[in-house]
Amino acid sequence: MKRVALLIPVLLVVGVLAALLLARGHSSPAVAALPETVQARYFNMTVTTLDGREFELPDKTVTCSLDSALSAEEGLYSCPAPHDIQALLTPPQVSANPVASSAAVLIEIDAATLLYGAPANSWQTVQIYYGMTLSSANVMLGEELTSGQSGHIENIAWPDFSRGVHPSYFYYRAETNSSGWMGTEWLARGTQ
Repeated sequence: MKRVALLIPVLLVVGVLAALLLARGHSSPAVAALPETVQARYFNMTVTTLDGREFELPDKTVTCSLDSALSAEEGLYSCPAPHDIQALLTPPQVSANPVASSAAVLIEIDAATLLYGAPANSWQTVQIYYGMTLSSANVMLGEELTSGQSGHIENIAWPDFSRGVHPSYFYYRAETNSSGWMGTEWLARGTQ
């Protein structure tokens, strides 16, 4: 009986030490801090107006700043528009049709945006600006550019108040690939 009473505390101490050693060997790696800035490349950007005018704009890389940390691993990055489309279309386009000329002019902005420099394999949200303000703005997403998780439009910052599409920008949320890249093709449509 004395042996059993002595053996129990020894086994408990050995068990606790073994658990501590195993826990140290399998500790999770530290989460990388969110970078203050990332880069985004806008490319294949085309602007089309109701009267058939089309502008192909040059590819451009912009610096996106961390607007806020949504969690320890996910940030909300704000990417400025690469071109001032509002200035490109000033004064507002006018149709030869007198009925159409009194109505708002339909504008389509077709582009792709590829963000890089974010933590690998992490969910990130990007605020992508069009370069102009559109009334009744709608956005459609096309192909996922990095073969990662499918991205989607989501206003993670204010989900109860907005669907994620605004007159001059939209929110795109996706998981980055193993290199920290994410991106999509998109089409913004609205009136000037």
